[in-house]
Amino acid sequence: MKRLVLLIALATAAPLAAQAPTDSSLAMALRLITEGQGDSARALVRARLARLASGDSLYPETLYVSAVVAGDMESAIAALRRLSVEYSQSSWADQALLRIAQLRFAAGEYAQAGRFAERVLDDYPFSDVRAAAAFWAARVRLEQGDVDGACAFLNTAAADAGDDVELANRASFYLQRCSAVAQADTAAADTTQGAAVARDTVFAVQVVAVRTAAAADEAMRSLRRAGFEPRVMRDADGLFKVRVGRLRTRREARRLQAEIRRKVGGSPFVVGEP
Repeated sequence: MKRLVLLIALATAAPLAAQAPTDSSLAMALRLITEGQGDSARALVRARLARLASGDSLYPETLYVSAVVAGDMESAIAALRRLSVEYSQSSWADQALLRIAQLRFAAGEYAQAGRFAERVLDDYPFSDVRAAAAFWAARVRLEQGDVDGACAFLNTAAADAGDDVELANRASFYLQRCSAVAQADTAAADTTQGAAVARDTVFAVQVVAVRTAAAADEAMRSLRRAGFEPRVMRDADGLFKVRVGRLRTRREARRLQAEIRRKVGGSPFVVGEP
C-alpha cells in the first residue's frame, strides 16, 4: 500500500526538481496534472514536443515534463532515460536521474533506485539536487539493511540540504536511527570483536562504485595522494568498487571512514568482507 501511494504521489506531483519549467505551456501542463486532468496535460506536452526540433534548448525541459505527466511509470522512465542519455549536459539530466530513482524506489526496485541516485552524486557532483539524491540513496541502503552506508548518505543529505528545510528535517529524522545503531555498536564492541575475528570477518571502507576502470583509477589516485592505500574490486554487476583497509573491527573501520571523508570527501561507508 505504501508503494502504491508513493507511485500515485510521484505521478501527480509537480516536478521534484531544483528548477521550474520556463515555458508557459509546460507550466500549464503541470498545473493540469495536479488538478487531475492527466489527458489534457499529456496532450499539451505532446503538442509542444511536436513543434520542437530535437536540438532545441527547450527539448530536455519538455522531455522532463512529459515524464512528470506520463500515464504510467515505464513511459515516464523511458522519457527520463532518453533525457539523461541524449541530453546529459543539460540542466535537467541530473533531475531526470533523480526522478528515475524515486520511481524505482516506489516500485520496490531498490537496486536500480540506488544506482540512479548514486549516479547523480558520481556524475553531477555540483548538482542542485545532490542532497535529494543522497537522501534517496540512503533510503535504498536502509531498505537493503546497510545502515552504515545509509548513514553516510544521510549525513551528505543533511549537510547539503541548504534552504530545503523539509529535506533537512527528513534526513535528520532518519539520522536518529544512525545514532541508535552507533550507541548499540559501542556497547557491543568488546564482545563482538572476538566473534568477528573468529569468523575471519574484516571491515573495509568503500569510497566509490564506478562503471569504468578509468574512473576507478582516478579515484585511487586521489586516495593515494591523500595517503591511503586503495584497492579495487570488480562486482558481479560490473561496477568497480574502490575500497581502503582490511580491519578487524567495525569501530576501526569507522575511524578510517571519518578520516577518508575528512581528507577526500564523498560518501564513504563501511562494508564487511570475508
